[in-house]
Amino acid sequence: MIPQKPNFDQMTTKQLRAYILAHRDDEDAIHAMAMRLQNEGKTGTVDEFLEHLKQQTPE
Repeated sequence: MIPQKPNFDQMTTKQLRAYILAHRDDEDAIHAMAMRLQNEGKTGTVDEFLEHLKQQTPE
């Protein structure tokens, strides 16, 4: 049985960020975050976003 992915729309930005850091190959999660950032008026490429995540330290 394939585990069900969390509902990214119900996650806070902090929760989604933590999920992406733990599951860096989850393209659905990365897409959800990119769409969220775009809706907030922030732009950038996926590569820029991933580089930004790498530089962040967990809170």
